[in-house]
Amino acid sequence: MRERTIRTNLIIILAMLAMLLLFASASTYAVSAPKASGQVNSSDGAYLRKSSSTNSSQLALLSDNTHVTIYKEVFKKQSSTSASNVWYYVKAEGKKGYIRSDLVDNVKYGAVKGKVKSKINYRKGPGTKMKILGTYKKGKKVTVCLKANPVSSTKGSSKKWYKVKAGSKYYYVCSKSIKLTGKVTSAAVSGNTGNTNTGAPVSYMSDSQFEKYLSAQGFPESYKVKLRKLHKSHPNWGFVGYKTGIKWSSALAAETKKGVSLVSKSEPSRYRNGSSQPEPGWYNANSKTVAYYMDPRNFLNETSVYMFEDLSHKPSYQTVGVVSKILKDTKLPKYGFTASLFVKAGANNNTSPVFLASRARQETGSGGKAIDGTSKLGKVYNPFNIGACGGADPLYNGLVYAKAAGWNTPEKALNGGAKLLAKYYINKGQHTTYYQRFNARNGASKMGTHQYMTNIQAPYYEALSTKNSYASYGITSHSLVFEIPIYESMPSSTKLP
Repeated sequence: MRERTIRTNLIIILAMLAMLLLFASASTYAVSAPKASGQVNSSDGAYLRKSSSTNSSQLALLSDNTHVTIYKEVFKKQSSTSASNVWYYVKAEGKKGYIRSDLVDNVKYGAVKGKVKSKINYRKGPGTKMKILGTYKKGKKVTVCLKANPVSSTKGSSKKWYKVKAGSKYYYVCSKSIKLTGKVTSAAVSGNTGNTNTGAPVSYMSDSQFEKYLSAQGFPESYKVKLRKLHKSHPNWGFVGYKTGIKWSSALAAETKKGVSLVSKSEPSRYRNGSSQPEPGWYNANSKTVAYYMDPRNFLNETSVYMFEDLSHKPSYQTVGVVSKILKDTKLPKYGFTASLFVKAGANNNTSPVFLASRARQETGSGGKAIDGTSKLGKVYNPFNIGACGGADPLYNGLVYAKAAGWNTPEKALNGGAKLLAKYYINKGQHTTYYQRFNARNGASKMGTHQYMTNIQAPYYEALSTKNSYASYGITSHSLVFEIPIYESMPSSTKLP
């Protein structure tokens, strides 16, 4: 019995060894050329295309610094290695397609061990028309970095070539002459979301890495619950936590002072604090209403998160088409406030034209003397209602301001207004719509002061405009960056009265 047991065990062990050898053998022969990684290098963005041609259909517009995974190089000229004649087949923002290699930088290659099976020339590029730079003997060990496709008429004995590394230089050899023997390293991860100062996460961050990132940013669990959902839907979005150092109770006290936070007469009366109207048609908001709209956690969703978007100029996706969507159904274009003028004003002042259009829509989109040029002051324009505050007629005060500033054309008014918004808000730490309503970026003493709008709901409505226009143009898939404030001693939650 004991001998039979030993034989049985031996058979099992031998079977297991056989399986391990089979697995090891399969693993060895399953080795393939590695991938690379890189970043889009174009301030205007770069198109991901269906094939390796500028005439090919566009799959997506990738913003500057978008991370790409590179699968192979595709050469378009028989003897040219110029970057403009080489394309990458890549995956970016969940889509696969082609992008010109001169629009990608910070490329990091993987590495796979290989051995030369028979004597072979190595060349400047893939294909038999490329210049021969030397010869590898049989048995030579090489490091393979990436696949490369030559022009079909010069493919030689194989349509697939390898990019190999020797020292600090790269050469190309026909893949049929190389046996891949084992993996060395994978491509180094590089890239960011488009704002190199934020340290924000990107599409390749795993769930566990994202959790560590959220903790490093200082987000409490009440924030993390909602950010996890957004990350799942938009893995390439970046979320930056900003610790204000301001106690929630202090911020709320500052924001509930008379005249600081207002609600429209069209809103439910339960939102109001008293019956006085600091401005015609506007009431003071009560503490529950203020708390709800001040609490960032209530707006960490697909629609409202745009109130935390960085408002700097990003021409790759802040286009005339997107701005036109925001201006649609408003009176602004009728009076000369065209999408192209908003884009121009944004470019001149390093400010998002999408933000400018959303702000004008919120302030003057329904028409009126601020944009129609018919006031008693003559042809004067103020699409952002700058200076329109105080007294019985705040809109008139805004026109007086515009008159003094010389805003006698729509273009001057847009450019002048954008300049002031950039100078006194965006460049002063109030670089999101939220911060322009709640000045939480400049310390506790600044809460309730230097706020662009008294309307407590303005960030919500501007975010809605931005979201709708972005969705129409597929921009929600871009690598957007959101900075979200964190207060001290926050309540577990806030609700409208």
